[in-house]
Formats: sequence, C-alpha cells, structure tokens
Amino acid sequence: MLIVFSILHLNLYAQKYGCIDGNCKDGTGTFAYPNGDKYVGEFKNYKLNGAGTFTFASGTWKGSEYTGQWKDNVMNGTGVFNYASGDKYEGQFEKNKLNGSGTYTYANGDIYTGEWQDNKCEGQGTFIYASGEYKQCTYVGDWKNSKMNGQGTFTCENGKKYTGQLKDNMKDGEGVLILPDGSKYEGQFKQNKFEGEGCFTYTTGKKVCGNWKNNEYKE
Repeated sequence: MLIVFSILHLNLYAQKYGCIDGNCKDGTGTFAYPNGDKYVGEFKNYKLNGAGTFTFASGTWKGSEYTGQWKDNVMNGTGVFNYASGDKYEGQFEKNKLNGSGTYTYANGDIYTGEWQDNKCEGQGTFIYASGEYKQCTYVGDWKNSKMNGQGTFTCENGKKYTGQLKDNMKDGEGVLILPDGSKYEGQFKQNKFEGEGCFTYTTGKKVCGNWKNNEYKE
C-alpha cells in the first residue's frame, strides 16, 4: 500500500511542472514552470511558436500576462501585454520588446499610439494626456527616446496650442504658440521660453516684434 501511494505521489508531482496538458512538442498544450509561470498555446519543436498566453508569476513581469504571437520562445508579432501595474500595450513585438506600431494605455489614463523601437516611443506618435500638468492635452508629432523631439503639434482643450519644434519634451526652436486668451507668439523658443527673434500679438491686435530672452521682450 505504501509503495502504491508513493508511486501515485510521484506521478502527481511529475505533472505539476513541465508539459501538464496537450502536445508541447508540435501542437497545442500547457506548460508549467517551477517558478509559477505558465504558458498555454502553440508549440513547435518544443518551443513557444504561434499563438499563446503566458502568465508571469515571478521576476520583472510578475503579475503580468501576454497574449499573442511567439517565435522560438520570445514574444514576436502582434500581441497584448497586460502589466501588473495596470498599464496595457497592444501592438507589435520583436524579440520580447515593443517594436513597430502599437498603443500603450497607462494606468492613469494616458494613451500613446504610434511607433516603437526597443520599448521606446520612436518616430511618429500621438499622446493623449488624461492627468498631470498636460491633462486634456494631445500631442501629435515626432518622438525620439520616448520624448517629444522634432516637429509636432500640442493642443489643449483650454485653447492653448503649440505648433513647431521640440527637444526633450520642451518647445525648442521655431514655433507658434497660441494662448488660451487668443494672444499669440511666433518665433524662437528655448526650453519652453521665448528666446531669440519673435513676434507677440496681443488680443487687442497690438504686435511686438524683436528679441526675446527668458520670456521677456528686449528692445
């Protein structure tokens, strides 16, 4: 009796990890990892290949889940990644990283839709702010290293609008800024401030052109 019980116990233990259901060589199955991770989906040549869902129970992505395409054990293709933080990414992956086009929705409601390169916003993209300093504002334009860099348009619901050059999330270079009251500055910027040659048009129609420094007009 003791021998039979021991064999049964060993069989149950053996099924706890590894391929616990289906065909994990060339087909569809469920693979459980010793650290608690679990994959349910398609396999080819004993590797994660095709469509499947991976649930992370430990490590950097603990509590997160990915559903999508796989190639040789890495996320590759189109998929959805639900982060433990509440963030969500839906789009293209390459070698376990966000690469290509996709939409990233943050837990605070912010949304970025556009191009990605190695987990960073890179190229053309749109960012909708739902909270913080830029709440109810939308940026459409160039990105580099996950920051607004290049040419773009920043529009806010209060009427404020900037169209022009940006550097590291700040107005920098040539641009046009329309303020909520309807007044307008057109000219050069440096780190979000009027800096260099430019013209400011007041709501009264008065226009002042010349050199500016630190948001102040220099005659």
